[in-house]
Amino acid sequence: PHRDGRLNAHTARVACQTCHIPSFANEIPTKMTWDWSKAGDDSRQDDTHHYLKIKGEFVYETAVKPQYRWFNLTVNRYLVGDSIRSDGPTDLNAPRGDRQDPTAKIWPFKVHDAKQPYDAVSQRLLPPVTSGAGGYWHEFDWAKALAMGAENVGLSFSGEYDFADTRMYWPLSHMVQPAEKALQCRDCHDVAGRLDWAALGYDADPMATGGEVQ
Repeated sequence: PHRDGRLNAHTARVACQTCHIPSFANEIPTKMTWDWSKAGDDSRQDDTHHYLKIKGEFVYETAVKPQYRWFNLTVNRYLVGDSIRSDGPTDLNAPRGDRQDPTAKIWPFKVHDAKQPYDAVSQRLLPPVTSGAGGYWHEFDWAKALAMGAENVGLSFSGEYDFADTRMYWPLSHMVQPAEKALQCRDCHDVAGRLDWAALGYDADPMATGGEVQ
C-alpha cells in the first residue's frame, strides 16, 4: 500500500495499526487503572474520573502511547477458578504470539491495570455480587459480596480475601490517524525509540543488525 518498498516489507511482521495509531484517547480520556481495593471509603468524594465509592479509584489518561506485543489474533484467557500469579500481575487475556510465530505481527495495545479481589487461601480471583440484596454496592461488605459471587459461579470461598494486580490487553484498531501523523522510521529505529526490542525477542534493533536475523 506504500510507494516505498521498505515500508511494504514491514507489513509482513508489523500490523498496519502499529504505525497508523501512534496514540489513543486523543480527545476523550480513557481509563488506564482501576483499583477496587479503594472502594467503600466514606471520607472521599465521588468523582467520575478519579474515585467512586462503589467502584474504587481510577486513573484516566489522554494521548496515550500504546504498548507493543506480538499478536497472532488469539489470546490466553484467565478462566473462573484459575490460580493467580504470585510473581506479578495476572494477565486476563494475554496476547499470543512471538517472533518465531509466522502468523504473529507486532501490534499496538492499550494495557489496563487493576486490583481485583481474590481468595487469599485458594489464590483465585472472585467475582463479587455488586447489585441487589447483599451486593457490595448496597452493603459495602466485601466478604458477603464475595461469598455470594463465589457461590454463583461454583467456587468455594475461604472467607479470607485480598486484592491482586491484574492486567488486560486491548488490541487497537480504532483512532487511526491521517498518514502525515503515522509513525516515522526514527520513532522506532532510534536509541530512544518506542519499541522494546529485547522484549520483542531481538538482540538489538533489527535495522542495526541486518533485519530478521537472530
